[in-house]
Amino acid sequence: MAGFKIKANIDTSKLKAVVAKKQFLIQRNIKVILQQEAIPFLIARIMEGYDDLSERAAMNPDDPTNPANWRSEFFNKLRTDLEDTFIVTGNRISVRIGDTEYLGYTSGDSIDPSDTAPLHWMVFFLEGLIGDWAFISPETYSKLTRGSRYDSRWGRFSAGFMVSKQDYEEQGWNKVIPFEQVRHPFSGFSPLDIFGEALREFNFRPFIQKAIDAAVQGRKI
Repeated sequence: MAGFKIKANIDTSKLKAVVAKKQFLIQRNIKVILQQEAIPFLIARIMEGYDDLSERAAMNPDDPTNPANWRSEFFNKLRTDLEDTFIVTGNRISVRIGDTEYLGYTSGDSIDPSDTAPLHWMVFFLEGLIGDWAFISPETYSKLTRGSRYDSRWGRFSAGFMVSKQDYEEQGWNKVIPFEQVRHPFSGFSPLDIFGEALREFNFRPFIQKAIDAAVQGRKI
């Protein structure tokens, strides 16, 4: 029985094009699934930590330092920051959250005392308030100083400022209003890393695998 030969010319340029197209689809799917599913998932985990922070102390809903009052603002800022810092380049994925600028620090890692943005006030709660502190509202300040006018530029919050128990007593204010009446509920609370906790529960791999599986099947997500 005579043998036979098969000759075939393989167009490697087309093969490379197919592979390149598949890689492009994988990268596209990864970017889409991270933006549409992974980031919202991560934001949800961070917001769970934020809600835990809000529940750590019983605070009056009208209290200007109550984190529950800033939830929407915090959520929107977090979502914008994640979307703005989310980058996919080749096989590298990067995203930045909870950096010092987000928490209101200056480049020298010090708190700007003139900053009154509510979200920046959060640094006190996220890093903890060791010791006893009082929150002095404009009305309380007027009583403590017997009519002196409060300057809204003081402190980090336009509706009031923090003062330690030691300073409160050294200035003699405890003789006017007992410290316990103005003691801030977050006094003595340890740090709560809501960003770190969320990241420890977060896993990129299932999202990446979902994007790859779809691309292998030729599907766009």
